[in-house]
Amino acid sequence: MIQGPILIIDDTPVNLRLTRILLVNEGYNVVTAASAEEGLELLNSCHPLLILVDIQLPGIDGLEFTRRVKQDPRFHDVSIVALTAFAMKGDEQKALDAGCDGYITKPIDTRALGARVREHLERCQAAEGASPGRPESPREQVDDEEMETLRRRFLSEGRERSRQLLLDLDANFNAHETSRAVHQWVGTGGLLGYATIGRLSREVEVLLRERPFDNSQVRDALASLNLAFTSPRDADAPEIPQSLKQSLEGKRILAVGLPANEKERLSAALGRVRAQPVFFELADPPDSEVVKQCDLAVVHVWPQTPDSPWLDPAKPAFNGHPLVLAGYRADLLALDQPVQSMAREFLMDSWQPEEALVRLSMALSNRPAGAIARRPADERPKGSGRAEVVVADDDPIVLSLIRTALQNFGMACHTAGSGLEALQMIRDLKPQAAVLDVNMPGMDGYEVLSAIRDEEHPVRVLLLTARQQENDILRGFTLGADDYVVKPFSPPELTARLKRLLGR
Repeated sequence: MIQGPILIIDDTPVNLRLTRILLVNEGYNVVTAASAEEGLELLNSCHPLLILVDIQLPGIDGLEFTRRVKQDPRFHDVSIVALTAFAMKGDEQKALDAGCDGYITKPIDTRALGARVREHLERCQAAEGASPGRPESPREQVDDEEMETLRRRFLSEGRERSRQLLLDLDANFNAHETSRAVHQWVGTGGLLGYATIGRLSREVEVLLRERPFDNSQVRDALASLNLAFTSPRDADAPEIPQSLKQSLEGKRILAVGLPANEKERLSAALGRVRAQPVFFELADPPDSEVVKQCDLAVVHVWPQTPDSPWLDPAKPAFNGHPLVLAGYRADLLALDQPVQSMAREFLMDSWQPEEALVRLSMALSNRPAGAIARRPADERPKGSGRAEVVVADDDPIVLSLIRTALQNFGMACHTAGSGLEALQMIRDLKPQAAVLDVNMPGMDGYEVLSAIRDEEHPVRVLLLTARQQENDILRGFTLGADDYVVKPFSPPELTARLKRLLGR
């Protein structure tokens, strides 16, 4: 009998192949099955250390497969990890109720998969009093040409299939088959580096779970998905700026009370900069030696969090280390001011891994108040001494809202409807700060930012970016942005960010 492989069960051929190769390259012995039935058959000839199983398999699904394996006394020592969809509320709990020892959400981050598998194996082996063995060397790899072939095939087939699903909405639409298709795209999109396709596929899958589903919403979501297949913009992870790597590498990041999906995203992000996450629950006591040894803490804010000893301003739990608060905007804004003041940074709503790296790095940098470069008095704008801010956005409504908010907070606001106009204002007015929309037509926010840094204007720059453009954040910081706000945003949030930049 073969001892110790990892068994992967997934009915999507591309997912199965790439997941297998990723783990083989991590040094693991791997066997695969395209169905639960095939997986059960394989168990007659091998005894795996770990099983990764997609819970949404045709025929016997992953949940039923788990129940059968857990009821078999031969496999009492086998750990089973479910592959679930990130947006499918309740799937994680169903997996745990069926007997799974954990779960990994799709789309799978290829950079973090090895670490997550290692984590599950170590936990399983620690319970058995052993340590997980790994083969001495990788056995195969995907070359660039093969990966490109897989991507082209994925995009071509997805483009045609999503188009056909749109046409079928008016006639022979099959919600079950559509759910199966988009579920596969969630996983494959993540593994091939198409995060946008994975995210949009999740949205369609969520809509189709509603009974009855909204036909117009499904149509819009499928149209967006078809456009993503037709004009894909992401295939590889964006390069992490060297400054972020240097500030986070080797750091121990304490994470308290994070939901399971946020743990995965944080682990993936920290893995890219070689930082180490340390996870605690809100019920755990904060007076631990492990806590004191961490360099920074991230605490997720729930409605009940304000009463937690982790967020007691009278007894700080983090030994003077920086604190980042994460959670929904409404919950964060509802915190008492003394609790809010404990945080150096905030991670709001459905933050992306790239956002986490930026916010954690900014919290660790401990930039002193008033760090903005000061100009000699005779070069400053004449007036009342109020901070001068140039705001550039091609949407007049956004400009009006920002101007009103900044003026109400005592800032002098100058608005520009284009990048060129904004750059000229910055040259003429020499403001302390500039707020630039990333997606302006003509000269966009990136180009304005690049020109500002090339010309060495001593101005703080805050970017306005859309949530779905995850790469905007890293690109902006590579070019020299000081901060960013994600649309849609609240004027008080923008004002607070600017005031912190200006050291006021």
